[in-house]
Amino acid sequence: MKTFKTIVLTSLLLTVTANVFAEFDNTNILVEQAVNHIYQQRYKQAHSILKEAYEQSPRHPGVHFNLGRLFELTGNFQEALKEYRLAASLDQSMVAARRGIARCSVELKKVAVTAPNNNAGPSSKSNGYSAPVVTQKNTAKPNQYVLPENPFPNQPNYSGYDSPTSQAKTKNSAPVISQNNYSQGKDTLQTSKVYSSTSNLDLPPLPQNVMVKASKPSGESKARTMLDNGDTDAAIKALEGILEKNPDSPEAHYLMGKALGLKNNLFGAIKHLEEAIRVNEKYYDAYYLLGKDYAKVNLMEDAIKNYLVYYGVKPQASVAVEIAKTYEQMGKQAQANDFYRKANSMNPGNSNLQMQVNESSVSLANDLYLRGNHAFSINQFREAANLFNQALSINSLPDGARRDALRKLEIARFRINERDEQLAPMKQGFDETRKQFASTSLKYYQLADINYKNNFTNAISVEWTGYIARRITRYGRDFLLMIKECDRDELEYMNKTDNDYRLNKHFNNQPVFLLMTSKGGFPNFMKEKTMITFNGKTEWQFYEIINDMGSIVRLPTFEYVSAFPVRTARR
Repeated sequence: MKTFKTIVLTSLLLTVTANVFAEFDNTNILVEQAVNHIYQQRYKQAHSILKEAYEQSPRHPGVHFNLGRLFELTGNFQEALKEYRLAASLDQSMVAARRGIARCSVELKKVAVTAPNNNAGPSSKSNGYSAPVVTQKNTAKPNQYVLPENPFPNQPNYSGYDSPTSQAKTKNSAPVISQNNYSQGKDTLQTSKVYSSTSNLDLPPLPQNVMVKASKPSGESKARTMLDNGDTDAAIKALEGILEKNPDSPEAHYLMGKALGLKNNLFGAIKHLEEAIRVNEKYYDAYYLLGKDYAKVNLMEDAIKNYLVYYGVKPQASVAVEIAKTYEQMGKQAQANDFYRKANSMNPGNSNLQMQVNESSVSLANDLYLRGNHAFSINQFREAANLFNQALSINSLPDGARRDALRKLEIARFRINERDEQLAPMKQGFDETRKQFASTSLKYYQLADINYKNNFTNAISVEWTGYIARRITRYGRDFLLMIKECDRDELEYMNKTDNDYRLNKHFNNQPVFLLMTSKGGFPNFMKEKTMITFNGKTEWQFYEIINDMGSIVRLPTFEYVSAFPVRTARR
């Protein structure tokens, strides 16, 4: 089963072909349909569709590759080998076709090895064709009939198959691609300058047992009929048997999901519907049922995801309404209103839909207006302005609410501009600080280490975070008395357990230092009792200031470069 799945998935990938085949409008669509039928073992339908695709585009490598898969899976290795060779020749990059050639060659060699022991006698007839007994006995899978190497012995041996009834019509216009070109393992395609008509071309029929099996209703079809007739329990029992034999049947998983949903076993239904999509990601009906079941168990995000996949392929007004209702339950009125509008545009004469659209617009506008009022009341002006703008754009607010929204919107815009002007120095400081590079991770205790100082010949830059304890003006300059925020290493050196920003009157109980700039050089956000991160330069300068006891204190000093506020200090 794993090998079968791998092969079929490979064939799916090969249905999308080069632009050179774009002139055949629906060939790729036909091949995709055939691949789906092959996957679900509906070989008769796949054969019919591939025949149509072949007649339309006889040089399409995807058509020949999937014909090869079809014949291989039904035990006809000789015809499969022809098709794989054609596919590989038409598209020399098709590795899967070359693998198919290898597989079929191995099977045919097995026949050649065992043929002397089988006492092959006169050919036996089945399905209207003459086939050697040995081929039927040794190359067929259980209950499968193998076609002869040349199903039409009186006709030329080429891959453009003609039925016996059409032999006379095509006698003088043989197809271009000759199977004989591949008999020696050549990969190049031999073509004629004259392309023959394909209107009368035909393919060999499928083995008789496949035709008989296809004429009988499948187990999935019986289960679907049971569901349609309301016999859910019998359908579930039948589907259990089908899935036991073929656990990778997407239709069986879909029907089981549908049946369990009817029994209100929603999580069981979800499990089988997800499995149907895993096996065949284009089983779009499963997406729709998944959306409904996820919504019922209040998993709205998953419901929306599956609804949107289905809606993208099969847009319908009823589905748009279900998506809108789901968005409403999620509190997303804007998206809900959008899908109500889509539903209304698909069915403009529906008065109920129009009423839902209008009610949704009014509800959405009022909700946005109320949320805008709340944001305005707590001084979140930017959010308030955004919400008021959205509410006004819907044009569904009552006159009083509309006038109030316009007034508050203007106030919010003024406050936003005012705050932007105040924050501009902080943003500029942050940008400038981030551009700087602190060349040395200087520890506070290293400021007093003369040996460490001797390692440098020029000023060094640092990036520290500190608390502004005092603002001082002396010597025609502005100074900030700072308390450094220490890391764990510095705290251990000073026998401290945590940072503390309470300064005694002597200025000697904390890791203090001075930050210096020209008069008026500090931005307005650098106020006392705030925390900042700054870039500064030091040449181990020291300045003297007077503490609260009237004594002179000599402190290390950094020259200010840039800074930005960070947070409130814990005291």
